[in-house]
Amino acid sequence: MAERCAACNQLKKRTSEQNRRLHLLFHEIASSIKGADGLYHPHQWWKAMMKDRWLGYDEYNTSDGRTVYVLRATSDLSLEELNEFMNRVEEWAAKHGVYLQE
Repeated sequence: MAERCAACNQLKKRTSEQNRRLHLLFHEIASSIKGADGLYHPHQWWKAMMKDRWLGYDEYNTSDGRTVYVLRATSDLSLEELNEFMNRVEEWAAKHGVYLQE
């Protein structure tokens, strides 16, 4: 069950520790794995690729009728959602020989 704030009952957002660990993982991936194009890419590139794969997009309709898609922000995720995302990224990384030291 998702954790909620006792005062306002909103879902609790991700923690700074979760965020730190996630960024360490993306840095480790960036320094260890080449993309499908055979090149190494910065951690931000890997983060965008993983968000595309497992988080998806927020959809916004503009006043002129267009639809704009924006990658979901990890800062908007609940504790549970970020845990699920991190687990998927860590499983993917492990399949590619990348592990974080505990």
